[in-house]
Amino acid sequence: MNIFFTAPYSGKKLYQKEYDLIRKILDSTREITLISPEKGNYLHILPVSDPIRAQADRRIHYEAIRRGIEWADAVIFEVSEECFQLGHEMTLAIQNKKHVLCLSLHENFERKIFSKYFHGARYTKDTLKPIIHKFLARCRKENLPNRFNFFLSHSQLRYLELASAQKGMNASEYLRKLLDEDRR
Repeated sequence: MNIFFTAPYSGKKLYQKEYDLIRKILDSTREITLISPEKGNYLHILPVSDPIRAQADRRIHYEAIRRGIEWADAVIFEVSEECFQLGHEMTLAIQNKKHVLCLSLHENFERKIFSKYFHGARYTKDTLKPIIHKFLARCRKENLPNRFNFFLSHSQLRYLELASAQKGMNASEYLRKLLDEDRR
């Protein structure tokens, strides 16, 4: 599973120990590939010839973050230092239907942001590892690696499009919802 982790640069003075702890937990977790500005490997996602110049260019930095979010199966943010840019990046991830874990020492943002892709937690040094592992387990369970194609009649397709639109979903989401409900 591919994970992208980021945190605000403005919080480094106060929260670098926490950023390092999160990265250490992620690095020690088997079966994931981690890309992160905290790890220093996030620019590798771009075809950049001069990484030192690229790091100084904010547009290249932003593009690497954006592509890292697209690349990832799930995204983890440490937001003890609240940051407008990270809020924007979380929105990008959610719009791309990526599961997002928003970690903070101060507040559980899951009480304020309601999306099936958004997961928040207030953590301590002792609770961090179980929170991350629970999130990763959920993402593994909900990852959709299998593709299945089938044929529909014109009337079935029209009905599927109408029903899914009424529920505010695309056709694939609607069919998965029906299957999950039927399994219960």
